[in-house]
Amino acid sequence: MSFTGTIAAMAKTATRKTKAAGRDAKSASGSAANKTARAAAAATPVNKRRTHGVIAAAAGKSGRKPAAKMPKPRRNRDIAGDSGTRVPVNRIIEQWQRERPDLDPAPMRLFGALAQAHMLTTPYINRVIARHGLVRGTFDVLSALRRAGLPFSLTPKQLAESLMLSGAGMTSRLDRLEQLHLVARLPEPNDRRSLKIQLTQKGVKLIDEVIPQIVAAQWQLVSALGDRDTATLVDLLRRLTETLFASIDPTDLD
Repeated sequence: MSFTGTIAAMAKTATRKTKAAGRDAKSASGSAANKTARAAAAATPVNKRRTHGVIAAAAGKSGRKPAAKMPKPRRNRDIAGDSGTRVPVNRIIEQWQRERPDLDPAPMRLFGALAQAHMLTTPYINRVIARHGLVRGTFDVLSALRRAGLPFSLTPKQLAESLMLSGAGMTSRLDRLEQLHLVARLPEPNDRRSLKIQLTQKGVKLIDEVIPQIVAAQWQLVSALGDRDTATLVDLLRRLTETLFASIDPTDLD
């Protein structure tokens, strides 16, 4: 072999050795990196690994991190239509004054306040009686029978008049109370075509247990007014009620 051929052979051999060394180094580096990655993954909690995997997958598809979730907007509880009891009476007046400036809606302030006050007391009453399977309507029937005195019975007509209910409205309440064994429908001794609604022993026991709780809740509701303002309000409402009774036909209450 010539001197030139020997040099070329030596250079070729050196090149092969250099490439082989590079491959070995790359392989060793990759192996070390894999070991490091596996060790890091083992040390990462499972929930973080899953989260990172989801983010990585989303980023791989879109080319960027997924947008953060926006918090759900809170409902504005002071809007018309959400609930009639949540719209202030003054706001109702202002709306009518804007829409119909030719009218004076001042009386609406009174009747709106009365309606709202009545509706807003219902949750307090229901909270006391719900555990007994009652709502305000059925409780009112039991209360009317109990305050009638022994033998705690009234005709359906007397009950309807006492509660200012229609006959159909009274029937549904009586059906519910009879299912709960709190009242019984009994024949009228002097008129077989008529019925008496009477509290059962279970009904008497229940109403006597609940009434003190109702009275306590009512005292709590009026405590902010004080005795003097409460008495004044009661007197004013009594006068209004008398005026209303005098101006309507009694059959309108049937």
